Amino acid sequence: MTLWIKLVRGMLTGSVWRKSGSHLILPGLFLLLLSQVPALGEEIDYDTAHLSRNMEAIRTTEPIVLDGNLDEPAWKLAKPATNFTQKVPFTGQPASEETEVRIIFDDVSLYVGVYCFDSAGPDGIIVNDVTKDFFTLDSDGFQIVLDTFNDNRNSFLFATNPAAGRFDMQVGADGNRGNSAWDGIWYVETQITEKGWQVEMQIPFKTLRFLKADPKEWGINFERRVRRKFEDSYWAPIPPPYRVARVSIAGTLHGVEHSKPSRNLFFKPYGILPILKREDDDWDVLPDAGFDIKWGVTSQLTADFTINTDFSQIEVDEQQINLTRFSLFFPEKRDFFLENANIFDWGMRRPGFRFRPEFIPFFSRRIGLTEDGAVVPILAGARLTGKTGPYTIGLMTMQTAEFGEKPPDDQLDPRAEIDGEDGDEEEYEPSTNFIVTRVRRDVLRKSDVGGIFINKQESGGSHNRTYGIDGNFNFFEYLDVSPWILRTETPDLKGDDVASDLEVAWRDGFFEVWAGHLRLGENVNPEVGFAPRTGIHKTSGDFGITPRPEEKISWIRELNPSIEADYITNTENVLETRKFEGRFTVTFSDSSFLSVAHEDSFERLFEPFTIRESDDGEEDDIVIPEGDYNFAENSLFFRSNRSKWLSIMARLSTGGFYDGDRDSYEVGLTFQPSYHFSAQVSWDHNQVRLPGGDFDTELIFARIGYSYSSNVFFDALLQYNSESQELSSNLRFDWVIKPLSDLYVVYNERRSREGDVIERAIVVKLSYVFAF
Repeated sequence: MTLWIKLVRGMLTGSVWRKSGSHLILPGLFLLLLSQVPALGEEIDYDTAHLSRNMEAIRTTEPIVLDGNLDEPAWKLAKPATNFTQKVPFTGQPASEETEVRIIFDDVSLYVGVYCFDSAGPDGIIVNDVTKDFFTLDSDGFQIVLDTFNDNRNSFLFATNPAAGRFDMQVGADGNRGNSAWDGIWYVETQITEKGWQVEMQIPFKTLRFLKADPKEWGINFERRVRRKFEDSYWAPIPPPYRVARVSIAGTLHGVEHSKPSRNLFFKPYGILPILKREDDDWDVLPDAGFDIKWGVTSQLTADFTINTDFSQIEVDEQQINLTRFSLFFPEKRDFFLENANIFDWGMRRPGFRFRPEFIPFFSRRIGLTEDGAVVPILAGARLTGKTGPYTIGLMTMQTAEFGEKPPDDQLDPRAEIDGEDGDEEEYEPSTNFIVTRVRRDVLRKSDVGGIFINKQESGGSHNRTYGIDGNFNFFEYLDVSPWILRTETPDLKGDDVASDLEVAWRDGFFEVWAGHLRLGENVNPEVGFAPRTGIHKTSGDFGITPRPEEKISWIRELNPSIEADYITNTENVLETRKFEGRFTVTFSDSSFLSVAHEDSFERLFEPFTIRESDDGEEDDIVIPEGDYNFAENSLFFRSNRSKWLSIMARLSTGGFYDGDRDSYEVGLTFQPSYHFSAQVSWDHNQVRLPGGDFDTELIFARIGYSYSSNVFFDALLQYNSESQELSSNLRFDWVIKPLSDLYVVYNERRSREGDVIERAIVVKLSYVFAF
C-alpha cells in the first residue's frame, strides 16, 4: 500500500515524471500492475455460454393489469429465467441476489414480469432518479434488451428502477452504438415488497420492429443492478467491458408467434404559445402549431415527417469556457435529430478522458441553428431509416426558412454579420435545403461497409457537398479496424479537399489499445459537419490496461493506467501540436474514482493568438505571439459515490500555459436526499498568467430538479459565464401525459452582469401522439 501512495503522490507533484521521465515510468508501472494483480474471476467461455440460455414466451388470452403485482395466473405458467452471473465486482461468480424473469404475450403486447429479490429488504434498495432516460448507473435497476431480428447487431433496450423510472434506447453495432434519444411507447409499474421489488412491463408490438415469419427467435438478455453492492449481473454472462446490449452473446427467446407488426402509424400534432420580450422592446405573443408523422413503411423501415418543426422545450446548452484556438463542440439535443442518429455515425468512437471530435462529416446542429446558436426556422423535413436485408439506410431532407435581414446584393459573403437597427450585429441565413444519405451494408460476422452523401443547397445557388466511403471491420472479437475517405466540394475552394482516416483498436476488457492517422486537406470544408481545423496530418495513439483485483483488494474495483499521444503536422509536415499524457485512474468498490495525470504539450503558432479580447475596448487585447511553446500540466480529478445523498466532484490542474502559467479549479456538489429532489452546483475557475496580461474566468452552474412522479418533472438550470458576462436561466416543467405526449411550460431568461434583462421568454407547448 505504501508503494501505491508514493506513486500517486509522485504523479501529482510531478516528481516521479521529472526523476524518471514519463516515457520510462509508465512501462514500469504497467509491469508492476501485471505482476501484482491476480487473474480475473472464474473462467467462462462467453462465446458458448449464451447458447444454453433459452427461455419460452407464453401466450395469454386473459387481460394483464399493469400494477407491479405479478398476480395474474398467466405469470405462473411462464418458466422463469434465473441463475444470473456477475460481471462486477466478482466476474464470473453467481449473482448474490436472486432474480426471476418471465415473458408472456398477447395479440397486442409483450409483457415482462420480474422478481428482484433482495436479502436486505426495502432498506437496501437505492433509487436516485425517475426522470425520463434517468442515469441508470446510480440506482438499483433492471434492463432488458431485445434483438428482434436476431442479427447479433441491433436491439431495443428498456430499463427501469424500483420507482418505475423509464429509460429506453436503440442500439446498433452489437452494443457499440446507442441512441438514448429514441422514445418508444411502453409502460412499466413497480412494487417494493419485504422481499425486494417487482417489475411489470408492457411493450406493445407496434413499438418494436421484427420479421413477420414464424416461428420467431429473438436475442434476449437481462441486467440486474444491486447498487449498494455495486453489483451488475446478467442472465447470459457478459465479460468486462461490455454491457447488456452485447447481443452477439445474448440468450434466445422462443415462442413469440402469431404476433404481427402493426401498421405502426403515429400522428403527433403540437400547439405552442411563446411569449417573448427582448431588451428595450415590448412583449410579443407568437402562437404556432405543427405536427410530426411516424410511419412504419415495412417491419424494418420507418419514415418520419415533420412540418413547422419546433424545439422550444429542450434544455439550453451547458456553457463552456474556450481557451483554445478552435471552435467548441456542443452536443445535439433536439429530439428529431437525435432519434436514429447512430445510423448517420461515421468512423470509430474513440474512448478517453480528453476525447474531442476532430472531424464529423454530418453534424445535425448545422441545420436550424446559426454559429451563435440562434434558431433558424425549419419549415419541413422527412427521414427514412432502418434496415432492408443486409443494408442499413438513413435518408433525410430538411428545408429551413430565410433568417435575418438580407445583406446588400454587392456583399460578397451573404452570411456575414450586418448591423441591426440597434447597432448590434445580426446573422443572415438564406433559405436552405439539406439532404443526407447514409448507407451501410453488413459484411462478415460483425462488420460493415458503406458510404455517405451530404448536400447543402442555398436559395441563392451556393452549395456544399460531402461524399465518401467507410468500413468498420471486427476480427477476433476484440480487434476493430475503421478506414474511411471522403471529399468535400465548395465552389470557391478547389484542390486539396480530401479527408481520410485509419483507426485500429483492440479492447478485450484488460488491454485497451488504439491508434489512428487522420489527414484533412487544406480545403476540406464540411459545412454540414464539424472540423475545428483543417490542413493537418494527425497521428494519435492510446494504450491502457484495466486490472480488476476482485477479492484480493476488495475496496478497489479496477485500476487503469494509460498513456495518450497526439502528433499533428500541417500538410507540409511541419509540426504544429504534440501532446503526451500519462494518466492513472483508480475506481473504488463504491464507484467513486480518483485520477491523476501529467501532460506535456508543444504548440507552434504561425500567427498571433488573441486569447482574451478587451471587455470595454480601453484595455489591450491579451495576445500570445507567434512562436514555439513547450509547457506541461499536472492534474487531479476525483468523484465520490453518486448514489449517496451527498456527492462531490473536484478537479485541480496546474502548470504551464504557452509562455505563462494556468491554474484551474472545478468543484461540484450534488445533494439528492431522495429520487424526488436533487440539487447540483459547480464552480469552474481558470487563473491565467501570461506576459501579455493576466485574466481569470468563471463558470458557475446550478441545477435543481424535482420529480413528483415518473411522469411529472420540474427542472431549473442557472448558469453564469464570465466571458459572455451573462446570467442565463432555463426553467422547465414537463408532464408526461402518456409516452410521447407531453405538456411543457418553459421559462428562459438572459441577464447582463449588471442585472439588466437581455431576453425573456415563456413557452407553453402541448404535444399529443395518436397511434393507429
